[in-house]
Formats: sequence, structure tokens, C-alpha cells
Amino acid sequence: MSGRRSTDGLAVFVYGASDGVTQPMIQACLGLVEKEHRHEPDIHKADLAIAPLLTTFLATEEILMPRMGTLVFHPSLLPRHRGGDAIKWAFKLGEAYSGVTWFWPDEGIDSGDICEQEVVGILPGESPREFYQRAVIPAAVRSLGRALEGVASGMPRRVPQQLEHGSYEPRIRK
Repeated sequence: MSGRRSTDGLAVFVYGASDGVTQPMIQACLGLVEKEHRHEPDIHKADLAIAPLLTTFLATEEILMPRMGTLVFHPSLLPRHRGGDAIKWAFKLGEAYSGVTWFWPDEGIDSGDICEQEVVGILPGESPREFYQRAVIPAAVRSLGRALEGVASGMPRRVPQQLEHGSYEPRIRK
């Protein structure tokens, strides 16, 4: 463990944190990391990487750079609504609830083992943006806290997705 005491918490690389941290999701996740663990700006020195707002695919080599791997956030209850517009699809399909997932990425699209999930309700008349701010960001931070606790304790959760019970939807064009 690179000479650190285990009581120092995890050294966590946060994707997007070096970009000025303007996105509320990245700010919220970084705040949790800094409160409970330690933000590590060099992915090569990190115990774990988290990607709270990933918009591109990570190469396998990049996923494996941190000692304990990488966790990626997805705004649905995976394996449901895999793909880039999960919240929009939940609204388009008139669903009463959705959720958040932190997962261990693999070579597929949003298909790696699940680390943590949380269900969140969609309020009548709420817009996708309002839902994201009100429910998704806080649930993402709460579930990230549980995920980091599991990783730090040496008992990270890894539940294989049952992709045959999920869905993949394409991007919704404006």
C-alpha cells in the first residue's frame, strides 16, 4: 500500500476532477472522496478510480491502472437502460422509478459487475433535469459512499449483471 497507513482511507482518482470540477455530479462525488478518503490526482498512484460522469469508453488498460480497479456510475438500475440516455428513456417510457448504479466496467457497454445500486422515484410532472438534480446526484453520492466503504474494507461488492433481464437503448436524438 505505498507506505500509507490503512487509516488514511483510499487514494481515489476522480475522472473529470482535473477539468475544473464544474459538473455538480463530479463536485458531489469529489466532496465525498475528500471527506472520507483522499483525492489522488495521479491515476497511477490511485488505489481506485471513479468515473461519476463518463462520456467516453475507457480502455481496459486504463480501467486496470488503479490498484483496485475503476468504478463507473450509470443513472439507471443496471442492466435496465444500458446506454447513453438512461434517464431520458425512463421518462420516455413513463416509468415511476429508476435508480443509480456504480459498476466495475468490462469490455461491454454498461455491462460489468454491479458494486452498488439505489432505487429512486420519479415525481409526477418532474423533468429529467429536475429528477437528476433532486434524486440522482444524492443517490449517486450515497451509493458511492457504500461502494468506497466496501472497497476500503477489502470486501468490494461484485454482482454479475443478468443482461438477459435488462435492456440497451440507443441515444435519443433531439
